[in-house]
Parts: sequence; structure tokens; C-alpha cells
Amino acid sequence: MTLISVEVLWERGDAVFTDNRYSRLHTWTFDGGSQIQASSSPHIVPLPMSDASAVDPEEAFVVSLSSRGLYFKLLEPTEFWSVR
Repeated sequence: MTLISVEVLWERGDAVFTDNRYSRLHTWTFDGGSQIQASSSPHIVPLPMSDASAVDPEEAFVVSLSSRGLYFKLLEPTEFWSVR
């Protein structure tokens, strides 16, 4: 079985947690060392609590599905698909 690990780091800093106006910006660190800035979607949690420049969970979900689809497509090339 493959072990996959990801660290999610969020720091509150000086923001008050109980008023729900804290930053949702956090960092994903993958087991290979890659880091991605992530945040809630500004469509769900308004700015400035969200960070529009960061990846949101909905975007990450779409990319993961797309990436997996591309991987399987590359494993089984067809006459309509050219790999260079």
C-alpha cells in the first residue's frame, strides 16, 4: 500500500479566532517537498479572509481529477492521441 502524506499549516497570528474574520490562508507541504499556498474560495468566504491568489479546495479537486485522467490517457494512447 502506498503511503501519501501532506502537511497542512495554518497560523492564526494575532487574529481573533472567535469573530470569524481571520485569514484562511494556509500552506500545503507534500512529501516530496513541494509547497502550495491554499485558502478557502473567495466565492465561499469573502475577501480579505480568503486569498484569491491561493489555490482553493474546489480548484485542487478539479486539478486532481484532471491530472489523474491525463495519467490514464497517457498509459493507453489511442490513434487520436499523440505523445511527444
